[in-house]
Parts: sequence; C-alpha cells; structure tokens
Amino acid sequence: MSYICNMKNYLTKGYISFIALIWLMLASLFLFQYMNQVSVIEAVLFCFSLFLPTCLITSYLSNSLLPKAIRSKKMRRFVVQFIIIMLLTGIIHLAIFIIFEKLEEAEIFEPSELMRTHYSAVIEYIMTLPAIFVINLGFCGIRFYFEHSKLQEIHLKTQLQVLQQQINPHFMFNVLNHIYILMQKDVDRASELLVKYSEILRYQLYNGKEELVPLSQEIQFLKDVIEVEKTRWGKELHVDCTWQIENGDRDIQPLLLITFIENAFKHVSRSISETGFVNVMVWQKGDLLSMEVKNSKPVQPIKKKNASGLGLINAKERLDILYPDRYSLFIEENEQTYIIQLNITL
Repeated sequence: MSYICNMKNYLTKGYISFIALIWLMLASLFLFQYMNQVSVIEAVLFCFSLFLPTCLITSYLSNSLLPKAIRSKKMRRFVVQFIIIMLLTGIIHLAIFIIFEKLEEAEIFEPSELMRTHYSAVIEYIMTLPAIFVINLGFCGIRFYFEHSKLQEIHLKTQLQVLQQQINPHFMFNVLNHIYILMQKDVDRASELLVKYSEILRYQLYNGKEELVPLSQEIQFLKDVIEVEKTRWGKELHVDCTWQIENGDRDIQPLLLITFIENAFKHVSRSISETGFVNVMVWQKGDLLSMEVKNSKPVQPIKKKNASGLGLINAKERLDILYPDRYSLFIEENEQTYIIQLNITL
C-alpha cells in the first residue's frame, strides 16, 4: 500500500538526515575544541583525517553488518564484529595522532599540547577505546531503532493484507447467496440485483485496493449494499438510512464501514409476527465521521460462535492499524436491539 511506502521513504530520509546531523554536530564540536589548541588548518585537517575513516567504519558497522545480523538473527557474530571493528578503529585513531605528532616534530605544523604524547602508545590506544565504543554503540542503537520500525511496517502491511483478504470473500459470499435465493422467487428482481452487485463488486475489486478513497464513493458503496439487502428482504424488514455528509471529498480507508452494516443485516431478527429493522445513520462534519448502526435482535439468542463476529474483530484490528488513537467504537446490546457506534477522526 502506498501509505506504507510513504512511511518507508519518510523513515529512510529521516534516518539519513538524523545521522548526517549527528556527524555534523560531532565534527563541529571536536573542530572547535581543536581550534583552541592548534592552528585552524591543522585542526581542520586533523578533524577530517579522524572523522572520515571513523564515519566510514561506523556506517559500515551500523548500516550493513547490523541489519544483516538482525535479519539473520546472528547477534553473537555481530558482537564479535563490533569488538573487532572497535579495536581496529582505535588503531587508526592512534596512527593519525602519531602522524600529526610527527608532522609537528617536522615543523610542518606548530608544536602543540594536543599532539604531544604523554603516555605510551598502548595507554594512548586504550584511552581512545571508550570514545570509539560510545560512538559505535550510539549509531548502532539508532540503526536498531529504525530497523525495528521497518520490521513493524512489514508486519503491519502483512496484517492488513490478511485482514483485507478475510473481508472480501466473506462479503462476496453473502451477496451471491442473496442473489441465488432471490432467483428462485423472482428472476426480474434477481436481474436488478445482479446489476447492483456488479457495481458493488467493481468498487470492491478496484477501489478496495486503494489506500484512500473519497468519502462520497464509500458512502455510495454502502448505499448500494443496503439497496441489495432491501431488495432481498422486501417487506420483511424495515430499513431506514440517514446520510449527512458535509464534505464528500474527505478521504477514508475503503471497505472500512461495510462490516458494521453487514453485521446488522446478518444478525437482524427474523420474526414472522414482527417486522425487524435496521437503522443506519452516517454523518460527517469537519474531521469527525460518525456512524451508528442499530438492528433488532432475534428472540432466540444467536450461538456465541456467530455472535462473536469475525468481521467485527477484523474491522477493529483494521481500525487499530489505520486509525490508532483516532477512533472510538461502542457496542450496546439489550434484549431488543444491538447498537454499534463508531467515531473516526479523519
């Protein structure tokens, strides 16, 4: 889905920008510190010589070795690689210090306290390791966070695809079953129903794959589905709908609301003595979209397996993924009615 791609591009650009900013801040910090102790030219060259190999090595460690270790689940090998690279980086740092110390001894640069060795090479080497460890660990930690976010994206995409596949066959089966029943009673009405179903199927096959669709199209889809149900039920069921849409150009995830309407028609009362009812109210104003679906309940309770409503569970899971912290879902039930109220911040 495109919103997953957009998120992925955002994370990639965000990661590169964030890493570049950190390296720039570190280089600037060390550069200003060196400029207080050596000449500007020496400070720039020393900082460049120190940070170029460090940046390349750390980038290879965090952007190549770490992602491979995460995907292959071989973190022990990565720990060994981390230690080896840290030790090698320490050797490179020590070599750069020695080179600039020799350059000052050769009077290419003015002598300074910064490049003067106060300890043995081994001690100097050991003293550089903590800073290298912190830098490598910090950048690997940042990369790990972004890799974790990427894995979450893949999980969300897979989960959405599974939920979408569960919704589509269920809906198609219901409508085809309605047409089959009606063909045994009234061929003309069944033909009208087939035409309406073709529009429903077209929307489901094409618009249902989109990331977002205009609210007006989703509402029209709901109206078509309700018309199919009204045709099938005839006078056995009273259906009342209210649509108050302020701006039909607002975007919404496709096939998100249909589950609640399907649930109402599936579990509505089927009594010979009393006419059942399904009431649907949908209104949108500004960023708020509200939907209330009410249906009469059968006298005999439906088995728990059916009442649990796989479609409702899937719908809630989709809402959790697509509209986290932006929706509320209330279900109220008594002896006569079953009410679902959904509020979404678009």
